[in-house]
Amino acid sequence: MTDVNLDEVRRQLTELNFKADKIRIVTVSAMDEATLETCTTTVNECFYNSYMNVIYGKGDRYVLGYRCEDPIVDHAIIRKGEQYFDPTLQANGDFVSYQYAILTEFTVFDMMKHAKTNKDFPPDVDYLLSKAGKFKNVIDVDKLKK
Repeated sequence: MTDVNLDEVRRQLTELNFKADKIRIVTVSAMDEATLETCTTTVNECFYNSYMNVIYGKGDRYVLGYRCEDPIVDHAIIRKGEQYFDPTLQANGDFVSYQYAILTEFTVFDMMKHAKTNKDFPPDVDYLLSKAGKFKNVIDVDKLKK
């Protein structure tokens, strides 16, 4: 797994108006190759890929957050059971497990409902910030108002 300074990740999340102390950090693992082959894995399209993979049952949840790198990178992955997967990066080859800061997880119904109000685009971080009042558990709404 890639080493990352989680204090630095939390500092960056706070700078972006998130409540870093409320954000759970998980490990993203590699999925088995047979399952990966059935996933949507368009290069550099993590939001679309994760959206489609949840719609077609390859994942239970669409997970929105940040890859814990320096600097952090907004990204979407999927959750299947209790595990987190990133078919987009894994399909690029040489996949290494990494840490991921979860902003929110959507069921297929919620994901599609939010996409409908987002001009049919899968929810991304900008969308989340535009609906800050609904996600005030992880967004510092008071800081946004300043």
